[in-house]
Amino acid sequence: AVVSTQSTGEKEAAELDKVRNMTEEERRLWQRMNPKQVTNKAEKGKYRFLQKYYHRGAFYLDNEDTTLKQDFSKPTLEDHFDKSILPKVMQVKNFGRSGRTKYTHLLDQDTTSADSPWSQTNQMNTKFHATAGGTKLQFSKPSNRKKDR
Repeated sequence: AVVSTQSTGEKEAAELDKVRNMTEEERRLWQRMNPKQVTNKAEKGKYRFLQKYYHRGAFYLDNEDTTLKQDFSKPTLEDHFDKSILPKVMQVKNFGRSGRTKYTHLLDQDTTSADSPWSQTNQMNTKFHATAGGTKLQFSKPSNRKKDR
């Protein structure tokens, strides 16, 4: 039996230095031959209408644990109820509470406003759009000469 005298941190540092010193082609070949091992890979489930989203977290994913492998997209508490059968007014998050949201999503909302200050054509808007950054169609290459301040 061969006993390794290097710690895992030293091995990772040596491997990182080895990869950094490779050329681009060697690095691509090395990545194809040594794919990244993902432990605790969770299956991504399907979410219901207005179901709450819970992030499973980013810590301790390198440890083998059954609690991190569970399906975090399963409905909990009030998410077991099908909210699509409710009246349109009640199909919002936290209905009846002070912190409820007015909209479910912006797909059914018209966000274009004709009376918006951006869409009006007046003297101030035309002056702004003429001098605003990124609105000119031509780009002049900057010179090497430094400007005196």
